[in-house]
Amino acid sequence: MTRTTATTTKVVAKLLCAALLAALMNGCSDPEGVFAPDSAAVRAFRARLDSHPSATAVLQARCPSPIRVLRLSVDRPVTEDILTLLQVTETHQVNTRHVRLLCGETVLSDAWNWYVPERLSPAMNTLLEQTDTPFGRVVQQTAFRRERLETRFPGEASGIILENRALLRRGTDDAPISLVVEDYLPAALGP
Repeated sequence: MTRTTATTTKVVAKLLCAALLAALMNGCSDPEGVFAPDSAAVRAFRARLDSHPSATAVLQARCPSPIRVLRLSVDRPVTEDILTLLQVTETHQVNTRHVRLLCGETVLSDAWNWYVPERLSPAMNTLLEQTDTPFGRVVQQTAFRRERLETRFPGEASGIILENRALLRRGTDDAPISLVVEDYLPAALGP
């Protein structure tokens, strides 16, 4: 493929994605089924998420600038289900982080992260508490792996193409360090 053809292909893909996103945001249907759960684009995106421990790294691979994190208010309680999955007994043993991941000004995902600070280093906890660094980047030295618990396809009306619920487990002993719930928007499919 020549450089001109590759550039033209990228431009057309971006325009198509922008047009479909605009149609979805304006309440129109998705006549081509691009964002349907069984579409090739959503299946490929899900496969990339399943094959990599860090969702941020998957999104970064499609973003020309560093992924930005926008911290949001925390208004979801730590439930018994969360305690059980993280293998802790008290709510004070869990910290909560709610973020939006962006490529430039474009929102790619909204993520909830419940994590166990005592299973991370003091330096990691400081970064998580005081910076907007993505969770996956902060804890990459734990050699964590992702265990997908559930994938849902909330549908066009929600504006969410895919919701993942996963446990992140520390590489050395398989201890759960985090429960994440990630809502991906159409822009996450990228160009």
